[in-house]
Amino acid sequence: MISSVVDIILFAALLFTSVRVTKMHRELVRLRAHHSEFTAVLEKTNETVDDMVLMVREFSSDGRQMVHALGDKIDEARRTIAEIDARNTNPA
Repeated sequence: MISSVVDIILFAALLFTSVRVTKMHRELVRLRAHHSEFTAVLEKTNETVDDMVLMVREFSSDGRQMVHALGDKIDEARRTIAEIDARNTNPA
């Protein structure tokens, strides 16, 4: 009689454990799917950041060239204005 009660208790424990293990297995499968999605998104993010770094470097280089070109044009414009002022001050 006591062994039947123990068997029932052990069977209930085994059944409960089996249900919990099944739920945990489903959760692990779901987490693995999310992990692979997260890894893919992270890889895309890294590629995008690398592209942005490259673009910033190129823009910085182009920006320096543009600043130098604009500086040259400003100097040229100042010389031209000075020449015009000199002609207007000393009419021939």
